Amino acid sequence: MELINDINRLKEFVAHNNLCLLYIQAPDCGLCSVMLDKIEAVAQLFDKVASARVELLVVPEMAGEFLVATAPTVLVFAHGKEVHRQGTFIDLFELERVLTKWNEVTID
Repeated sequence: MELINDINRLKEFVAHNNLCLLYIQAPDCGLCSVMLDKIEAVAQLFDKVASARVELLVVPEMAGEFLVATAPTVLVFAHGKEVHRQGTFIDLFELERVLTKWNEVTID
């Protein structure tokens, strides 16, 4: 999972990938650390999903840009549009269901 430390690079990532998952985490967040490996494992199941992570405090402007108020948060984008969001308590089964759906319908 790519680490992005710049708001412009983050916008490019979302705009240039047909299907992408963005994981937002905070430093010293135990839940964020535990969920990172699990989110990465789910994302790797799908060939069309580009995945990246961003530290909320390193790129604070992303909170306003993507309306993120808490960490961890997972955002899924299809063709640059947000299609799924989960925060704090992330349901991995639901995330996998959403990615399965969009992986099947997204055209490269």
